[in-house]
Amino acid sequence: MCSMTERITLLAQEVLNLYAELEKCQSNLFSCPQGCRICCNTPAYNIEVTILEFLPLAIHLIDSNQSDWIERIERSVDDEPCVLFQPDMSLKPEGGCLFHQFRPLVCRLFGASFTVRKDQKQVLACRLLRQKVQQSIHLLPSAQDYNTRLISIDFFLAKDTYGINTALRKAVEYAGLYYTPLYPARQIKSA
Repeated sequence: MCSMTERITLLAQEVLNLYAELEKCQSNLFSCPQGCRICCNTPAYNIEVTILEFLPLAIHLIDSNQSDWIERIERSVDDEPCVLFQPDMSLKPEGGCLFHQFRPLVCRLFGASFTVRKDQKQVLACRLLRQKVQQSIHLLPSAQDYNTRLISIDFFLAKDTYGINTALRKAVEYAGLYYTPLYPARQIKSA
């Protein structure tokens, strides 16, 4: 029987493995234009995320003792943009996410995946990419399949969605309750 720390570490690694597989599947597909921030610049309640999607980042923040980030997350609200969003292009020219390697599944799927509605495939992409992505819909991964696979990792942590700031806060709280870092810090491989 494994400890809660080991269980949470294993869950986080399974999530990161899923992210790595998706990244490999999307590697030859369209991506957001360099530095684009349009989709992230919205109130956090517009981006729904599960606790499980943020478990790897929560562990990373705890392992690396980033208490300043944990405090920022605790103060974040869903009426503001994602707490991880950096709107200033001069500070982060490549894009707006400060923890891009730990971004949640929803952020990974948007722009290069599809969903099925009324028996029709529909791309999940912003207005800037939609037409381009639509032409390659046959190459896109299914968002529903990846969401199902996420839920199969841990139903309890993936069944409810929250605004992105709330989900991150809940992930940090969950990890803080049940995850005790073993020093030297565990190395969670990011996707």
